[in-house]
Amino acid sequence: MSGESCWWKAAVLFVILSSSHAARILAVIPMPVKSHSIVFLSLMEELAARQHQVTVISYFPQEKPRPNYTDIPLDKEKLKQFGRRDMFAMNDMSSFMKLSMLWIIGNFCGIILEEPQVQQLIHSKDQQFDLVITEAFFNEALFGFAHVFKAPLIVLCPFGGTHWMGHMVGNPSPFAYVPDIFLSYGDHMTFIQRLHNTVLGVYALLGRALFYIPQQNAIMRKYFNHSESLPSLWEVQHKTALFLANSHVSVNYPRPLVPNFIEVGGMHIKPPKKLPQDLQNYLDDAPDGVIYFSMGSALRSTEFPEIKRRALLDTFSKLKQKVLWKWEDDNLPDQPPNLRISKWFPQADILAHPNIKLFITHGGLLSTLETIYHGVPIVGIPVFGDQQMNMVRAETAGFGILVEYSNLTTESLHWAVTEVLQQPRYRENAKRLSRIYRDQPESPMERAVYWVEYIHRHRGAPHLRSAALDLAWYQYFLLDVMAVILAVVISVVLFIYVVIKTVIRMLKSMLAKPSRQTKKKKN
Repeated sequence: MSGESCWWKAAVLFVILSSSHAARILAVIPMPVKSHSIVFLSLMEELAARQHQVTVISYFPQEKPRPNYTDIPLDKEKLKQFGRRDMFAMNDMSSFMKLSMLWIIGNFCGIILEEPQVQQLIHSKDQQFDLVITEAFFNEALFGFAHVFKAPLIVLCPFGGTHWMGHMVGNPSPFAYVPDIFLSYGDHMTFIQRLHNTVLGVYALLGRALFYIPQQNAIMRKYFNHSESLPSLWEVQHKTALFLANSHVSVNYPRPLVPNFIEVGGMHIKPPKKLPQDLQNYLDDAPDGVIYFSMGSALRSTEFPEIKRRALLDTFSKLKQKVLWKWEDDNLPDQPPNLRISKWFPQADILAHPNIKLFITHGGLLSTLETIYHGVPIVGIPVFGDQQMNMVRAETAGFGILVEYSNLTTESLHWAVTEVLQQPRYRENAKRLSRIYRDQPESPMERAVYWVEYIHRHRGAPHLRSAALDLAWYQYFLLDVMAVILAVVISVVLFIYVVIKTVIRMLKSMLAKPSRQTKKKKN
């Protein structure tokens, strides 16, 4: 038998074995936000490349067809009522109001579920799935897919997750040192910060129990109405088999994790590709280095006030470094000669270039993970969402400076940029965190795929399920145990008190008798 024939047969055998273990996966990506979809789609593409049959419901269908990958595209026009204005309005709200607003925005699940293609899938008789993967971000009504298809539920969070998200798998999240996603606190909080964190956490739990989850439960029952045995949403979410969090200890604080809460932060990051030749030449020919500036999808050029734009241009004109600016409007007046503007840049590939000295960013988690991966210091201008907290962590870790959007002026930005460029500690800390991030036994993508396949191999892996999910809230916090201990302590104290009081009374009575007898003798 020739070597070529053996190779061909081995390849066929590999394909057959791979397909026999392939899973039919339904992925529901509900948020019409590019940063959220990047995390999801990178995982879906990898699963499809590994011979799993992937069906994806999303607002971002593939531009080119892929093997093993089926798109069910959603209509973006229907989501205009939940537009960007809501997100910008939230920026000036308190943490309590932000949370309440997101509970209301969670109604967009109904818009997704009422789409004809989605309803056709829900009510289909011939479709079967082995796994259901969806997002953990104010869309719990979509968990009904897992019940309809009798498939284990995997949730993926595009950031580190919140207190209540961890509760889906019984993960502890102590208020004492795990700050809420809506608060810009570190893991070493003052008393007032711990009080604020606790009050917000309790508000979130009560609000979800009394308002948000019943609302999502009603949406789930309305659109998955063909199943009479549909359980409550509480029961469905407590059957979550796996929680994947887009986080890592290099950007998040240490916290306890149950076995089926897996951190896969940065799984969207790929090895750098070769840059276009003109861009390569631009970066190579920069003796003083290059600054890369991108606000991601946080701000479009039409939304950027003129006074803020002028502050940026004035700052860049004072620098000796070249500047690459990702911006939709490439016709800026009075553009300084060291500035190059484009509507699109290959961000991750640019950050890998050794001449990049600084990344000016909105502080989104994906950008933060990419800059840590490549060891580049940052200046952050957070706009909304978790960007503020990401930049607080960057300052705490010593590889970046936060510039408040409300305080974005030529003076504040020039100071921050100059400080990071001239002080070596920022780059040194960025390189140190890069070494910490890269020191992993496998890549985040390999870890994510392994655990998805693990859940499939072990039919939902019920052996990973935490017993905390079966406890009532008062049992979880040991209030019943503390009540019994308190009752015993009070009973013992009362008993001792009664005994002592009785003994004292008896002693007084015994001492009183000789005294009366002495008086009688005297008389």
